[in-house]
Order: sequence, then structure tokens, then C-alpha cells
Amino acid sequence: MPSAYRASIRHALGPSQVETFEDGLLLLDDQGKIVACGSYEELVLRLPKNCTIHDYRGFWIIPGFVDCHTHLPQLDCRNKNGYTLLDWLKIYIYPAEAKFADPKIAESVALRFFDELLSHGITTAAIYSTIHFEATDIAFKIAKEKGLRVIIGQVLMDQNAPALLLKPAVQSLRESEKLITKWHGVDGRLFYALTPRFALTCSKNLIRDAGKMSQEASCYFQTHLAETKEEVLQAKDLYQFKNYTGFYESNHCLSSHSLFAHCIYLNEAEWRMLGEHKGCVAHCPTSNVFLKSGTMPIAALEKEGIRYGMGTDVGAGPTFSMMEVADCAHAVHPKGVVTNEKAFYLSTLGGAEALALSDQIGNFVEGKCADFAVFEKSDYKGIANEVFVQGELVWKKGKSV
Repeated sequence: MPSAYRASIRHALGPSQVETFEDGLLLLDDQGKIVACGSYEELVLRLPKNCTIHDYRGFWIIPGFVDCHTHLPQLDCRNKNGYTLLDWLKIYIYPAEAKFADPKIAESVALRFFDELLSHGITTAAIYSTIHFEATDIAFKIAKEKGLRVIIGQVLMDQNAPALLLKPAVQSLRESEKLITKWHGVDGRLFYALTPRFALTCSKNLIRDAGKMSQEASCYFQTHLAETKEEVLQAKDLYQFKNYTGFYESNHCLSSHSLFAHCIYLNEAEWRMLGEHKGCVAHCPTSNVFLKSGTMPIAALEKEGIRYGMGTDVGAGPTFSMMEVADCAHAVHPKGVVTNEKAFYLSTLGGAEALALSDQIGNFVEGKCADFAVFEKSDYKGIANEVFVQGELVWKKGKSV
């Protein structure tokens, strides 16, 4: 049965074009796809006779947020400060991720993590799991139960990390292959990403074979790139490459479904290379501020026409709120670089474009899936009252439905 939602409605049509209807109506078909979005006064005359109108006056309806980079096992590692990236990984993150060898811990954290996403109106996320096959499988299972749209990858590491978190390349890739077969494309909402943590913890063979597998299986590839100067120098010393991005390019890791987080310290040639291969970037301003990593040069990225969206990067990122991430982006870049309109776009449609999902989600254009969040107008904390994925209610007043 078709349905309609009356509320104040806002969605982005582009980086500088945000459409707002103070008294709006969102019309869905019986498959959870968008039929129309506009003013109530105009659309109410077009409603089918059997259409149910849900009255959300006093609330905002916006597209579900798209989180382009986050870490499920780091849920309880937020606000662990005092260190820069590489020491922070050793002191806090690796011990936390090692615990995911226990499936009970993996399940407990995953349940809380996905509830945090939904409570903040995030309906789509690109997620790093751990090196553990079972923990990653559990993450997919719970994401499916919660109704979320996710890209998840089992983290790959075979060097320069604690022994408990290392796994031979052959074994890691075999497990990734099983996860691809089981989960990639399920319900049109679950997707797999080959996920080498970053160059320092992965052998060249592992990165090369992960890149090849991502392209052969038509799935995603995600990793961290040039987050800190120290990381770049150590990676260059380890692999003797001319530039960091070129190392990934030569190992079959650049494509339209390749997602690189941070990208703070890339040179002009590297940005050009990313653009030529249609790679995309996850901008993580709250994380970059927290670890004092630096500021991503948006002008260089936009010059090459590179797709990019926002990432919470939990747990270096201290918050699940995409509103706070957007505010941070607005604050850390020079005036006019990230306007309020662009920040909203990057958190929704821009993120969908970065993840190559904008034909399905990101705004309220006819034919797209109705992924949206409902917020009280008086609530400035960014906590969603209700969340819908493809027209299906999945979150209501603090609980999964």
C-alpha cells in the first residue's frame, strides 16, 4: 500500500542546492521507493485513494545519513586521547580488536554499534571489522537484522602488528572470498569490501591480491591513505615507492569502488591519479582533529572532480553524530569551503555518490529507496526519533523495530 509522510522536509540536490519544504510531503510506493517529494499543498491532490498519510508535523524528515568511514570494534575506544595515530593504535586499538576473537564480545559490541548508527539517523555506513572471520560474519548478520545498508570488510593485516592480529594473506583472502559469497549484494543492502588496514600492516602481496579480488568480485576496496606524515614516511621507507597513491595504483587497488580514508598528505600527482581512476575519499574531520593529524585539502580534491563524503571514523572520531562531523568540517576549513549546504550534502547525497550508491539513496528523487530519518525540530543533539530504510520502520524512540 502506498504511504505518505507529512513533515518539514529537507534534502540535497547538489553541493550548493538544498531543497526545503516547511510543510512537505514524501510519497512512497508499496515497495518503499520514492514517488514524489514536495509541498503538502501540491502533492496532497495527487495521492492515491488508498494512501495512508503519516503526520509528522513538528518534525524534520531528511535522507538517512551516509557514514563513509567507521570502525565497529572501536566503539568503546572513543575519547582515548594523548597520542597520535601510530601510538594510539598500539596502546588502545589493537588490544580492543584482539578481543573480537571471542564471538560473544563481537556480538555484544556489534549490537550496540548498529544501535548507535540508527539512533543518529545513519542508514548507510562503510565499516571496518577486525581480522576475525566469525566477528565479521556476525556483523553482517546483525546489520541485516537491523535493516541497515552497509559495506563491511574483514580487516587484513599480515605484518607490523601484534601477533594475535596477524593472519597469513592466503587465509585472510580465502575468508574474504567466503564472506563475499555469503553476503555481498544480499537484499541490495549488504556489500563486502576488501579491507587492508593500511600499507604498514600489509605485505605487498596481500595488498595486490586484495585489490585484484575486489575487482574480480565486483565489490569494494577500502583502506586508510596518508592520514599522518609519520605514516607516509614509514610506508615510503618500507616500500620505496615514489608516491603513496601510486603504490596502490600499481597493485590494482584503484577503481570507482575504491574508498580511501583521510588523504591528508597527498601531492598534486596523487590527487590526479585518484581522479583518473575515479577513486573516492572519506573525509573524517572530527577524527583528524582528535588525533591532530591535519586537515584534508578539499580544494585539491575538488579540482580533480573526486567524489567524497563524510566519515565519523569512530573511535578516533569521538561521535556518531553526522551533524557534529558536518559542523567540524565547516569549522576547520577556510570560510566558504564547506558551507552549511555543502556539509549537509556531503553527509547525505555526497556520501552516497562516494559509495557509488547515489542511484539508490542520498536524497528524495523519484525512484530512489526511501531511506530517511525523523528528528524533532527542538532536538539539536542529532538523535533520531524514527528511522526508515526503504520505507520500512527500523528504529523508533531508542529501539530497533
